[in-house]
Amino acid sequence: MKHFSAKKALCILLVLALSGCTFESREIHEPIERPDKITFAWWGSEMRSDYTMEGIEIFEQDNDNISIRPYSNEFTGYKENLDALMMSGNEYDVLQINSAWLDEYSPDGEGFYDLNELSDTIRLSNFSEAELEYGTRNGKLNAIPISLNAMTFYYNERILADNGLTVPKTWDDLFACADVLEPTGVLLFDASQKNQWITLVAHEEQITGKKAFGEFDVENVKSMFEFEAQLINEGVFSREDNNKEKFLDKKSAGVIRWVSDAQFYVVPLEDRGGTVTVGDYICEPDCKRLGWYVKPTCLYAISRSVKHPEQAAKLVDFLLNSEKMARLQGTEKGVPLSKSALETLDVSNMLTGVSYDASMKITDRQDMELMAPELEDTARIEDFFRLFDLWYYGQTELDEAAETFVADYPFS
Repeated sequence: MKHFSAKKALCILLVLALSGCTFESREIHEPIERPDKITFAWWGSEMRSDYTMEGIEIFEQDNDNISIRPYSNEFTGYKENLDALMMSGNEYDVLQINSAWLDEYSPDGEGFYDLNELSDTIRLSNFSEAELEYGTRNGKLNAIPISLNAMTFYYNERILADNGLTVPKTWDDLFACADVLEPTGVLLFDASQKNQWITLVAHEEQITGKKAFGEFDVENVKSMFEFEAQLINEGVFSREDNNKEKFLDKKSAGVIRWVSDAQFYVVPLEDRGGTVTVGDYICEPDCKRLGWYVKPTCLYAISRSVKHPEQAAKLVDFLLNSEKMARLQGTEKGVPLSKSALETLDVSNMLTGVSYDASMKITDRQDMELMAPELEDTARIEDFFRLFDLWYYGQTELDEAAETFVADYPFS
């Protein structure tokens, strides 16, 4: 058995003494408190990401026990990623969602956390019962709407004025404007396939009095095909891909976009010295139905499997109701529904501009119904225009195209 020498033992005692350690005592360390991590995801433009990140920094400063892990993407990539996460049950703690996704992810109300259970943290009193109903499924408050959205008509005021035109109000007005503009090489509207589809549905509902989902049939689809052809042939729409720059470069007199698109697609025209006018919803005289629909711009939800629901609720309340976030966001997502956010913008003189004007068009209409999720079904819309192109370019008959569409995508 080996023995320590006296010299070696002395060295050990010196080291222990210098380090402050003794055989009789042990230093007690307080556990380090780590902030609770909350994941938060949204989609949108770079502008939206910039002010959202700024808001997150403010929230973390005010809540040093909460750490936010952000994720953002453009709409399509966001949806594809969320589909995979929802299937695996690993979705983000706080999510920005589209209103149509509630019926997809939570038809029975069990897909997201019931926010009624977090009413001590989220100030639900800032919203009316009707507004909260937008995010309620099977009696459970799955999500809270940020603002309201609808297809909106935006016009370049200078182009209209220079050509002696006024803002259109009826379908005949659209064709009259296009008749003047087409010889100058200017398209009346730059609009995506989805926006054109929603426009066609509105027109068909107005002239027939039918509600699309539940009542449309083959004859209605034939009518929509024929009206789309008229819109293209007379310079109202184009079958070319929509492009933000057409409106900004004055190659189109107008765009049809969501209210929430205004800051990204429309306001840049004003930055270039132009003036944007928000038009009324185009209506057939004495129409039998309005045909235009409203929906939440987007909503905030909390994951059904969130580990820290109270902390997630604090973030949701900050995003929806706080003065700081209201000032950062302004009307980029439309005029907020939250009473406290609205009051903040009002006293800050921020209820102005194109987004505000577009939101007021929704407020002014009392006959706008809630948009059916099927109206935004991407596969349905893509197939409609695939079949339209086959007929329009002479590769199939009108009856065959319409019958195929209704067989694949019935309205009932």
